[in-house]
Formats: sequence, C-alpha cells, structure tokens
Amino acid sequence: MKNISWDDISKLSDSEITYLLYLEGKSIDVICKIRNLEKSKVEKQIIECKIKYRIFENSKSEKDIITKLKKCFKSERLSIIELLQKEDKENLENYVINNLFNCSKEDCSFYIWLLGELKSKRAVLPICAFLKSNDGNIKRICCSALGKIGDVSAEDALISCLNDEKPQVVQYAIKSLGKIKSKKALPYLNKIINTKNQKEYIINSAIFSIKEIIKGDKID
Repeated sequence: MKNISWDDISKLSDSEITYLLYLEGKSIDVICKIRNLEKSKVEKQIIECKIKYRIFENSKSEKDIITKLKKCFKSERLSIIELLQKEDKENLENYVINNLFNCSKEDCSFYIWLLGELKSKRAVLPICAFLKSNDGNIKRICCSALGKIGDVSAEDALISCLNDEKPQVVQYAIKSLGKIKSKKALPYLNKIINTKNQKEYIINSAIFSIKEIIKGDKID
C-alpha cells in the first residue's frame, strides 16, 4: 500500500480524506466544518484509518499484513478490510489462495474467513475442497465464507453439509444456502423442517432460509 496523499484524491475514500486533514494537524472541529460531518463520524473515520495504516506500516509483504490482521479484534479486521483499496484486496486474495493448501490449521481457518470477507469468487472451489475435512470448525467457517461470497456455484457443496453429524455445520450450511438463493436446496430444507426430533434452531434456520430463497431478497 502506498502512502496516501492529495495527489491521489480521486482514489481516496471519504475516511482517507478526513484522515489526511487530520495528519495535516487540523483539529476535529475544523475537519467537521470542512467535511460537513458530525463529530462522531469524523472521529470514527480517523480511528478506522489509524487502525488500517498501523497494519500496513513497516509491512513488507502480504504475509506481514495478514500476521498483523490476525492480532486485531474482529471488529478492527472488518473495518480494515472495508477500507482497503481494490489493489490491496486483490494482493491479499492472491496470497491467501496461493498458500491455502500449504499452511497450518490455524492459518487455514483465518485464510478461509478472510476470503469470505473479501467475497472472493476465485476462492469458491478451494473452499469447497475443505468441506471434505473432518474438522467441524473448518467446515463451519467454510460454510460461512461461501455464504458471504454469495456464489450459487457452491450450492452442491453446501447441500452435502446438510447431513453433517455436527449441528453447527448444518446450521451454517442452511444459512449460506439462503444467502446464495439456492432453489436447488428447497426440497432438502423442507425435509429438514419435517424431520422428526430435529433441533428447533435448525428448523428455524431452515424456515428462514426458505423464505429468503423464495422472496429473493439478500440477507444482510
């Protein structure tokens, strides 16, 4: 990531413009007047950029950036990812996909989560491959990531998880099938609803996803 400057103003986000004014030494009150923003909004933008550029400071590679991201709170990670420029997102995506099958179990979980937050369509097939894992936590994270990516090509892999022995995996698969609007999943979800002794929260998730698929609205 390059240092931000006014030379790149057309590429700067609203938060980065606010942050540049802050770096120039302007007070919060002055920035509020210049940007025509509430004080709470300006403070939020400055904090977000401080976190973001702390991650990139002295980072020589995508590996360094990811190592720092892992140490952040989840809320900080999400703010940083949201503020990343397209080029930075693509660089992270490339690194993670290229190293997904050659990393530790801990890194694997984080990489899959990150690909979900980046909404990487290129990662759908690699993530689907990890659904064959015996690790319930990995499978749960995979299901969640596929839902965030939102590509219907993952529907068969997610449907296969509906018979998983771990209820959490089943629930996450159900939710993601709703998010990707998988009409193919409807008979499977109806079967879950009508299964005797099925857990109530599983049934509720299936009902919710069926409604989302039928009405075609996106889940937040």
